[in-house]
Amino acid sequence: MNNVNVYCNELVAVVIKQNLLRMRVRSNDSRIKIIKAEDVLKFGKVSVEIFQTTASYPETFGYAIHTPIGTIVYMGDYVIDGSEQSYFSTNMKHINEIATKDVLAFISDSENASRLDYTVPHHRIEKFISAPMKDKQKRLIIGIFEEDVFKLFEVLSQAKEAGRKVAIYGRTLQKVIENTTLLKNLGFEKNQIISVEEFNKNNDNVLVIAGTVEGLYSQLAKIANGNDDLVEFTENDTLIIATPPAAGIEKKHAEILDELARTNAKLIALSDKNIWSMKASFEDIKFMTRILSPKAFVPIKGLFKDLLQAERAAKEAGVREGHTALIDNGQILKITKDGDCIIAREEIKASDAYIDGIGVGDIGSVVLNERRQLATDGAVIIGANIDVKTKELVSLVDMQMRGVIYIQDENPIFKAIHKQINDILDKGVATFKEDPRKFDINDIRKEIISKVRTIIKKDAGKQPIVLAVINEIDGNYFEPKKRSFDNKSNNQSKGN
Repeated sequence: MNNVNVYCNELVAVVIKQNLLRMRVRSNDSRIKIIKAEDVLKFGKVSVEIFQTTASYPETFGYAIHTPIGTIVYMGDYVIDGSEQSYFSTNMKHINEIATKDVLAFISDSENASRLDYTVPHHRIEKFISAPMKDKQKRLIIGIFEEDVFKLFEVLSQAKEAGRKVAIYGRTLQKVIENTTLLKNLGFEKNQIISVEEFNKNNDNVLVIAGTVEGLYSQLAKIANGNDDLVEFTENDTLIIATPPAAGIEKKHAEILDELARTNAKLIALSDKNIWSMKASFEDIKFMTRILSPKAFVPIKGLFKDLLQAERAAKEAGVREGHTALIDNGQILKITKDGDCIIAREEIKASDAYIDGIGVGDIGSVVLNERRQLATDGAVIIGANIDVKTKELVSLVDMQMRGVIYIQDENPIFKAIHKQINDILDKGVATFKEDPRKFDINDIRKEIISKVRTIIKKDAGKQPIVLAVINEIDGNYFEPKKRSFDNKSNNQSKGN
């Protein structure tokens, strides 16, 4: 983030800064460059022309990359919507101008190419929320993903018409809607937006709960289980889940619907049969390809079956046989000035990146293996304090187990582990007395971890993660104690 420039529109810049702040990542704000439609960026012999498209986020951009042998047009999420005249509208005039500049290749999102129609008007939720919006005897709660600003636009429009105010529960979308430029362009006033606390005071208010996929589902589950501090679902609520599940999260979506069905709220869940995500469908791809008239076509993002459908759409739009390419991650595609597509023999090393919500691509195989180990065999944490001068034990040895076995003082494994730990610490003291230079606290930790793993593996058949924490402190403040493992002494202490 500090070493590269990030080019984005004003709203995306707000979201980036908000997320970096939330994750406590230091960043150089001067590296975030605000761009607008019709801007042209220069990078050596290549220039990038920016044009506006229609998608779920306002001011979504496509890019025309002008190279010495032709123009490459890249479009991520987009739909064809000629009627949309707002912050979400497509600049078709600009796209037609780009089409006259010898388009070498069109790189298109193909995630939903298997939907054999135009996305519009299947993306609109107006008809599903208009009736509940008019019923002011019930509170209306709508769940959406945080990138679905277009759906928020529809909710605000319907609420304004019905004379209801809207609260937003979701930090990122809350920050976005604070942007006065966005509200002005969408035709709304700031007083139409209220706090979650205000929402709870009247039945005629509307609440939009927004988050990432996992964030939205987690928040809904938290409220459904009665663990949220601000919101509670009641029998006076109509709850609409306005975002169908994306590919791969159908199970999670079904689970949250089951949780919500157990509440007293009236639940309405829109499926992909009712509502489509704002991404290009078969006819959108075909239409855009026909306008651009590229020599070559490259579908991206979708499953292979979707890439095939996008390729078929491009061919129907006039792209010649042999001028399309379906490539996997890491493959290198060469496009000649005549539009011939050749997949090179050499490849770039690439693999799936694990994303855990904060880090992207920084979770290695070691960490993933440790997570599996924690899930199957649990963890053992051992703590002890030794004198910084004499290296003698000045506290009881504390041992905590989670997900391994249930331990008690009289448990043979418990006693065997403690005896081994005390023996290792005593041996360390003897080493220190013999030659302080040979004493190494890291060696002691490693030996404790090794012995504990061996005992648990032998007696319980598990291989837990073992952590050993040995603190060196001033022993003057502690009275050295060692736990006795004699059965008689144990029983006596319990009797006392």
